[in-house]
Amino acid sequence: MNSLTRLIYRLRPLRIRLVGPSDQASAALHGLAHMVNRRPDMDGRRIRIDLTIREKPLEEWR
Repeated sequence: MNSLTRLIYRLRPLRIRLVGPSDQASAALHGLAHMVNRRPDMDGRRIRIDLTIREKPLEEWR
């Protein structure tokens, strides 16, 4: 990976979309925080998270 690719990679936000019940969404956010904390290449990276809380069972929102 050259330096231009790294620069573009850092400027472009990482997009994450979470849809689900509040307990599953909070567990997913917790896991995401641990993943970002462990990866040195995520230092300084912008992250965009779209979060939708739906308390209905999975079968009902498909």
